[in-house]
Amino acid sequence: MRRPSLPLVVALLVGLVHAIAVVGVQLRYGYEVGPAAYPLHMTLWRYGGLVVLGAVPVWLALRYRLVTPLVLVAALAALAFQAELTPPDPVFRDVAELEPGVDGPTGITVVENGLHLAKYAGPWYVWTVGAGLLGLWEAVVRQRHEWLPDSPAWMGALVANKWPVVAVSGVAHALASVAYAWGWGMSGTPLGAIWAFVGGVAMVGIPVYYLLAEDVVWPTFVATVLFVNSVHSQQYAGPGDPHALYAVGWFFFLGIALLPGAAEYALRRVGDRFGWRSV
Repeated sequence: MRRPSLPLVVALLVGLVHAIAVVGVQLRYGYEVGPAAYPLHMTLWRYGGLVVLGAVPVWLALRYRLVTPLVLVAALAALAFQAELTPPDPVFRDVAELEPGVDGPTGITVVENGLHLAKYAGPWYVWTVGAGLLGLWEAVVRQRHEWLPDSPAWMGALVANKWPVVAVSGVAHALASVAYAWGWGMSGTPLGAIWAFVGGVAMVGIPVYYLLAEDVVWPTFVATVLFVNSVHSQQYAGPGDPHALYAVGWFFFLGIALLPGAAEYALRRVGDRFGWRSV
């Protein structure tokens, strides 16, 4: 086995263990998440997605020494497992038990004190996109600061071909954001979906452009955090839809992401003028 393939094999094994752990705990608590619960394509999507989610950050860590993607996924997984495995255990109730006016079982189950791992596993593609964006951000930061470990060798190629990277980053974010909104019934009108998709491309594409073209690093980090937080907040939302606000009001969140970039650029210009290097 060639050495470059070893990180990939290890990452796939970790991804498989990750998927088994997530599904196994859910089955242990009585969730209907086994293969028989879904058609084949949904089974592949859900199970395969958990493997990908577990494998991608591990591969980036082993192959390129990028740690932020692993930290993100590990934190999200730890929160979900901790919430699921600590008391109280989930309680499954038929809607008829909660609605006095309903006579007889309805077949519609409400889960109390549970679904934590289901909320983690469902938007696996969101967490994966977020991990990839953080990996790109970390690679650029390493290139900028000499006291950090060297950035991956492909970093120079990304900077030289920034437009494809900007396009891929923006489209990946837009697809994940709109797909998640669609799954929650926040799709709205076709015009609204187009607005959210175009905004999703801009929301990450513009920060990534400044990351690669101008070496302004903070907008990409902030944009990624805002994206991940909007989905995580949606999972535990009370009244209102945090991710719908994010997807439709993307221009507001883009402004938030660009503010620290403006400060970073201004500090750098001042530093260049007075002969000291800004942060």
